[in-house]
Amino acid sequence: MAKPSDVLAHFETWYKGLKSMKQYGGRPAKGTIAAALIVLERLRDKCALRLQDHLAEGGAQISGMSLSSLRKVLVRFGEKREFPSEGGRTNRGNNKPVRELLGAMSAAGLDKLDEKERSAAIDKMQGVLVGSLDAYYRLERIRFEFDSRKPARFMVAEILAKAGERQQTGAVAQHLVGAKLAIRFPDKTIPNFSYSAADDQGGRAGDFQVGETAFHVTVAPSKAHAARCAKNLRDGLAAFLIVDETNVDRARYALEFERIAGRVAVESVESFVGQNLSELAEFTADRVVRTWGNLLRTYNARVSEVETDGSLLIEVPTALGGAEEEEE
Repeated sequence: MAKPSDVLAHFETWYKGLKSMKQYGGRPAKGTIAAALIVLERLRDKCALRLQDHLAEGGAQISGMSLSSLRKVLVRFGEKREFPSEGGRTNRGNNKPVRELLGAMSAAGLDKLDEKERSAAIDKMQGVLVGSLDAYYRLERIRFEFDSRKPARFMVAEILAKAGERQQTGAVAQHLVGAKLAIRFPDKTIPNFSYSAADDQGGRAGDFQVGETAFHVTVAPSKAHAARCAKNLRDGLAAFLIVDETNVDRARYALEFERIAGRVAVESVESFVGQNLSELAEFTADRVVRTWGNLLRTYNARVSEVETDGSLLIEVPTALGGAEEEEE
């Protein structure tokens, strides 16, 4: 006689046996989680346990996969965020794990449970899958709309705004500046440190140092930052205080407190990164695309070297040669 506990045990074995994906920190592919949620939902009304019953026309992909259908499941479990990107995209690679899931459900006797027991078991299985999504949300890359006709500073501002929605503005600003310096001075070694590492640790002059100039990057300029700039000056270095555009006046006020306002350059991240990109591209459309692609790939490489949080990465738009990651 089939038991709900047997169904859940078989589901757990299936879930633990899913192929781990490096880009998701060893977790299963997002598409597999999405497909499983949809197939389990369909099993509530009709407990068809053959893969063929869940394939779209043509037999290559799981049917019924869409962000709207996923949203209905997520909302039922109190998850109001959209499914992680590309969640509604079907993928041939989902067929194998779905076949194995259906096989596990058949072996456990899901179709032998009465409707109430089956629905309760499906609730628990979907609950596990929805609960696993938080890790994927944390790995979601920052996305922005690239337009070669738009001034670079505005696109930098958009990236920072997207980061701000996730409380990541400071880290993204720091690594954008680092990437910009790296592509601007390819023959120099630009320091690369985790955002969590204070820029005064290890005797460093700032977040970055190029030649005899120290660069401090922050979205919350304070007297402490001004004091570091003052120390740079005493040590014979020039100093840049780079902040987001909304904090330029605040940064200048902090420098005035140290009486060094006329000796330290204050720049917005938007201007510091954006203007230099335009100059590197020589203000031509084809070079703009190439330069932006170079910036974002350099940024992602530098972030990957020193940060463990994959959500700091920026998705390279298709127009810049980016591509969706395979989930197969």
